[in-house]
Amino acid sequence: MEDQRKAFTVFMACLGGILTGAKTIIRAIGLLVTGFIGLLAEAANTSDDDADSEDGNLIGDYNFRTKKFDNGTDPYGWYEDDL
Repeated sequence: MEDQRKAFTVFMACLGGILTGAKTIIRAIGLLVTGFIGLLAEAANTSDDDADSEDGNLIGDYNFRTKKFDNGTDPYGWYEDDL
């Protein structure tokens, strides 16, 4: 009877160690996956609007305020002539 108690105590101690190790591994994998998802989200290009592109339509005057080319009538913008 006493051997069964010792065996059960040893078994529970081993099981506790295994569960602690499993929790640590799961936590580490969770942090890696979360970091990878954050990295992918940070690198995602969410702008499909070509109007913000400086390489697009180069007709007009360059507005230094909006960093775009326009017709030169922005009252708050500054252009090459203003420099």
